[in-house]
Amino acid sequence: MTTSNILEKIKQYNTIIIHRHVRPDPDAYGSQNGLAEILKASFPDKTIYVVGEEEASLDFLATMDDIDDHTYKNALVIVCDTANQERISDQRYLQGKELIKIDHHPVVDAYGDIQWVEENASSVSEMIYQFYLEQKNNGLQMTDRAALLLYSGIVADTGRFLYPSTSERTFQYASDLVAYDFDRSAIYEEMYKTNLNIARLKGYILQILRFPPLLV
Repeated sequence: MTTSNILEKIKQYNTIIIHRHVRPDPDAYGSQNGLAEILKASFPDKTIYVVGEEEASLDFLATMDDIDDHTYKNALVIVCDTANQERISDQRYLQGKELIKIDHHPVVDAYGDIQWVEENASSVSEMIYQFYLEQKNNGLQMTDRAALLLYSGIVADTGRFLYPSTSERTFQYASDLVAYDFDRSAIYEEMYKTNLNIARLKGYILQILRFPPLLV
């Protein structure tokens, strides 16, 4: 499989529906919506949808589309950042005509007519930027909004570039993306809010938690 195969398949369809996993994180949102933004800019005559459960803490990145079952007829479905089918948010993904899987997790479920899996990638957001780089001479276009989304996904899935999955390529792609016009500080602020809320919840749980007395 090459990114050329994916682009050629995309060119064959007028409707493209992009899914990701349940209980989404910033990489799921970033890769899903970053890809959608690239495709919208590159193919303005195509209809691109993003679907799945909403996650309030990620509303600063994107919100989902509400589509009916009929929309899937003759549509290409792309699933981002999801290793197995049970975790795909909105199980209507099977109603599309063809299916593409783009993921960076170990293969546990080889679903899809086309599968692009790179276990060495830090994130699927990194893979989507790679897709753009390899196919920009064939019509793909990057936007400031797509850059924001992909950068957010990379930052989150690498733990702000601290996790072992962070590579030289990761840093290079992040460097490319920050050259676009978006507010990095706003991204970090929103991510900090989420982490702070989680910390407060953990603190509350520890406060109310009661253990039975030890038996002697």
